[in-house]
Amino acid sequence: MFLVCEPIAWGLEHVPFNAALLKTIHYAFPDERIKFHGEHSHIEEVKKEIGEELLDHIEWCKISLSQRHASFFKRLSSDFSNVRYLLNELNDNVSKNVLVIIGNPSILWALKYHVSTSHKNSKVQVVLHGDFSKLRYRSSLKNIFNPLYHIGSLKTALRISTLINFQIIVLEDAVRDAVIKEMPSLQRIIKVLDHPIPGDSQPLKIIELNEPIQFGFLGRASESKGFLEFLSAASEISRRFPGKANFHLIGWILDYQQKQNIPEIKFLTDKPATHCLNRTEYVKRLGQLHFVCMFYRREYEFTASGVLLDSVKYEKPIITTPLPIFEHLNNRFSNIGYLCHNDNMVDMISSIISKLDTSHYKQQVQNMRQLKNSRTPVFLAKKYYELTSLLLRD
Repeated sequence: MFLVCEPIAWGLEHVPFNAALLKTIHYAFPDERIKFHGEHSHIEEVKKEIGEELLDHIEWCKISLSQRHASFFKRLSSDFSNVRYLLNELNDNVSKNVLVIIGNPSILWALKYHVSTSHKNSKVQVVLHGDFSKLRYRSSLKNIFNPLYHIGSLKTALRISTLINFQIIVLEDAVRDAVIKEMPSLQRIIKVLDHPIPGDSQPLKIIELNEPIQFGFLGRASESKGFLEFLSAASEISRRFPGKANFHLIGWILDYQQKQNIPEIKFLTDKPATHCLNRTEYVKRLGQLHFVCMFYRREYEFTASGVLLDSVKYEKPIITTPLPIFEHLNNRFSNIGYLCHNDNMVDMISSIISKLDTSHYKQQVQNMRQLKNSRTPVFLAKKYYELTSLLLRD
């Protein structure tokens, strides 16, 4: 039996990933029971994404979660309780049953406590989406000298997570390399499962590269994801090439951004939403793009991006900063978009507009399709089977 738990996300967040993870587990172990535990609205969205074929193969279990952005210490009680409940469910056959849980610092602390005391033989896989930036980048001096901050940090939680029957799964090779470089002691337990993509691998219709070229920014419009750089590019390109490019925010702006006077927003084709788009609207608007812009800052070098996941799923070439995750994929699949060195986003977009190279664009889409095919649950089932078999043998 596989107990899969999403103890963090609510509603639409991480829905594509969790649906794909469930499919991957099913295809790897088709005769095993799967129970998915999560917040009520999140479960309903995962059901929609996973499709009728597998819906009845999974048991759906609602659990109570801490508020989505609760602090470490406010999460601790709830996460300890949920982890204890889940590990108790494994007790009927600890040699075969596996707990697969999305992780954060409080989850890792709860697992460390329960597995090292009353559940010593439990088999656990912790999936970490990312948020490893604090492994390398210094926090404020106030935090550095605050022991409570260190207790709640991911770095400390990872240090105490070296249990025997335990795997930490990250979703990109580049993320694993970066984490191990900072914490070599984790080399034995950190494994990679390429970020899975839900749905089948049927090719989509290629949108011809005609003017106006459609450039998009996906998801939450945060500065660390390069939203201000995207707005700056929209402003400059709109002045240089009037009518030849459109810029879309397919996501939402934050409360504090709504109160700011950001004049460049007027260069966006659509009025920014002030709340998370529903999945149907999000996918519809994403489907009309030619390129997805991911001008991520260095903090994202440790993160398996959900925006990248959507770009791959819908076969949209990307324009990115040269983070290791993008460089690795671009080298492996030979040209899935453009890497912008030295902050030359505007020059890169200007070149795309000036050349209007339709054959080159079609090749980029085909390369994205190859990447997509390598991330389907059916394709990844073998890798997941191997990882889990290794865990079960320990």
